[in-house]
Amino acid sequence: MRPYSFLFLSFLAGITPQSGMSAEETIILDDGISVPVLYFEPESFVESPPLAILMSGGFSYEFMARAQFWLGKEMVQRGWAVAVPISDQGRKFFVENGGIIPAVIEQLRKTHTISEQKPMLLGISSGGSAALAIAAASPDLYTGVIAAPGRIWDAGKFSRLSGLQVYLRVGEKDDFRWNRLLDENASLLRQAGARVDAALVPDARHIFPLNWEELETWLAPLQQRRGSTPKSE
Repeated sequence: MRPYSFLFLSFLAGITPQSGMSAEETIILDDGISVPVLYFEPESFVESPPLAILMSGGFSYEFMARAQFWLGKEMVQRGWAVAVPISDQGRKFFVENGGIIPAVIEQLRKTHTISEQKPMLLGISSGGSAALAIAAASPDLYTGVIAAPGRIWDAGKFSRLSGLQVYLRVGEKDDFRWNRLLDENASLLRQAGARVDAALVPDARHIFPLNWEELETWLAPLQQRRGSTPKSE
C-alpha cells in the first residue's frame, strides 16, 4: 500500500463513517464526454441550497470520491448541496480539461434546484490542489476555495484571482513537506488578487480534521440564503 493511501485510510477509520445519502448520476456534456457525479443535498435546510464541488484526492476514482466524502458530509449538514465528479483518467483530468467542471455545474443547475450563487470548490490533498488550479482557470465562476490541504501545482497559471476567497490549511508536520510551501503559496495567491486565510494546523500531518467553528465563520458570508425557505416535512 502506498504511504498516501495508508495515511488517508488510517485517518478515515477514526473520523466518521461514509455517508449513505449519495445519488449517483452520469452527466453527458455537449462534446459527448460522460462524467459520473455523486450528488448530495441537505434534507431540511433550504429549498435552493448553495452548491459546492468536491474534488477528491488520489486519482479521482470512485473509491477515493466516496472515501473522502466526510468533508462533503460536513458541508451537506451545514446546508450545502455537494457534487463529487469522478474520473478514471488520473488526478489532473479535470484540471487539464478546464471546461469540464463549469459544464458539469451548468448541467447540475438544469437537473437540480440549487442556488444561483457562485459555487464553492473544495478538496483534500491533491483534491485541494486541483480545486485551486480549477479556480485559477476561471476565478469569476466561483465564490471561494477550501483546500485542506492543498498546494499550487503551476505558479504560472495563478495570475488573476479577482478577489477569490481562499481557505488554505496545511498540517504543521505534513508528511510531504507541504508545510514548507504554505507561505510561498499564500503569497502567490495574494499577489494574484485572492483573499487568503492560510495557516498551519498545529501538530497535524498530511490529513487532519478541520476546525469547523473556525471554518463556519469563514463560510458564513459566502453562504447566501436569500429567497430560500425551509423544506416542508
